[in-house]
Amino acid sequence: RVVLASLYIGVGSKVANTVSATSMCSEEGGHKCREDEFLDALSAASGRNLKKIQVVLDANRAMRKVPLTKTSNSKLGREETSLRTNSADAVYSRLVPHLAKLEGSLDDNGNSGLFLFPVNDKRLSTILPSPLDEVAGVFHIKAYIIDDELILSGANLSEEYFSNRVDRYISFVHGGGGVVEFYADLCDILSSYSIKYDGQTVNDSTLLSMFSTKDEEDRKRTLEQSLKQFFYEGNKIMDHVYDRTAPNNVVAHAIPTFQVSNRFFRGRSLPFPSDQEATFSLIRTVVKIDPSASIRLSSAYLNLTRSMLSVLTIFGNRKNLHHIPMDSIIRADEETFGVPYVLTAGLTSHGFAPKGGSRAQITGIVERVKASVPEAFITLVKDAALSITASGGKVLMYERPGWTFHAKGIWITSHGNADKCNNRELISDTSSLVSTIIGSSNYGARSYELDVESNCILIFSESSGINKEEMRQNGDSVRDFVAAEWNDLCKYCSELKHSDRESNSS
Repeated sequence: RVVLASLYIGVGSKVANTVSATSMCSEEGGHKCREDEFLDALSAASGRNLKKIQVVLDANRAMRKVPLTKTSNSKLGREETSLRTNSADAVYSRLVPHLAKLEGSLDDNGNSGLFLFPVNDKRLSTILPSPLDEVAGVFHIKAYIIDDELILSGANLSEEYFSNRVDRYISFVHGGGGVVEFYADLCDILSSYSIKYDGQTVNDSTLLSMFSTKDEEDRKRTLEQSLKQFFYEGNKIMDHVYDRTAPNNVVAHAIPTFQVSNRFFRGRSLPFPSDQEATFSLIRTVVKIDPSASIRLSSAYLNLTRSMLSVLTIFGNRKNLHHIPMDSIIRADEETFGVPYVLTAGLTSHGFAPKGGSRAQITGIVERVKASVPEAFITLVKDAALSITASGGKVLMYERPGWTFHAKGIWITSHGNADKCNNRELISDTSSLVSTIIGSSNYGARSYELDVESNCILIFSESSGINKEEMRQNGDSVRDFVAAEWNDLCKYCSELKHSDRESNSS
């Protein structure tokens, strides 16, 4: 099986003999870009004897028109003609030759095909034109399943992510103790709500005709009930696959999360912890057990909510523990409290930074708005820095020539990490890594209030790091790699200094 859930998939350099002008693709010399290679692989996989091939994308983003440039070499040079396509058409054209065979099989149950998940209702879709409709919320999950292997990531499947946009991923193999099947089932549920794309239903990239208002509400109620049942029964599934007789084989305990705006269900919240609630619960529990623990948070677009900022600044500040009874804190006598570290994109490595680094030749209102985004986020970062540094932490800005920054996640270390070194933001003691979170969320207002997200919380087993000598000999331990992710990001970071924050307020 092949199951792919993403915001979008790149259109490649060749769509009806065209070349994308918006990607870094190149056909010169007969070379294909990475998007082409991916789409070719998707087509090849579709032609094999698969039981399922399922692609779930955000409806608005997948239907957004992408400008293309048709090129032809002649003695007069290159002839350019403006053309347009979208992610949905690019993917569907690779699947359609093989879908009839898959959809007719007994194993499929209608789950094969391209599905477009609409986050916004018909009213918002009517008001907001593309691409502004994506501002109101998108399907943001990135989960890629091949057979019994899952890659959970924050990266979309497009050229820049394949080339020079830094991001994170984790691979769960051999079923991942039930995690792979969990995400496969989740994608089935999400696809059942989605619009099954047939390449013809949509006219002028408008999704309004696909749902009647009643149909939209009926589908949402069905989705709501399916999610309730799925997350209630999920623990039974995990208990079934977890081998309790061999606890030493457990590297980490995985807790998949799900986040959808209450607005999506007309103000109704789902009866299980959201990603935000699960994340906050983890952080508060860690501080309760170990006040000297530290937290490291990375976000591509740092727009921390007040709630998240409040939770982060519990670290490093005894006064911020007032809502946790001190007699319940296991090491209340510790003199050294941990601190928060926050890492995000600088101006030149921001995902919305103008290509080439200059805004001088930018035209059009949409492009001008996009070009102003990095400076707007820097202002938000400087505001957050006031609270982070007051708790003894650091705010780090990622700047790497030729690269954009899209990595997000959380790393939590215990008191064992040597934070007293000069570069105390580094994870110097791998065995001190207690937990990490990886997935699609940027931990900001948009992630928690608008988008559909999923993360996976990993809580490392004590047995996986208790033998330090074994860890030193085993250089490929999961903890080593997860810690190295953060440390490698820090190599390209500079600290936001007090003078930098003052320049913003002035």
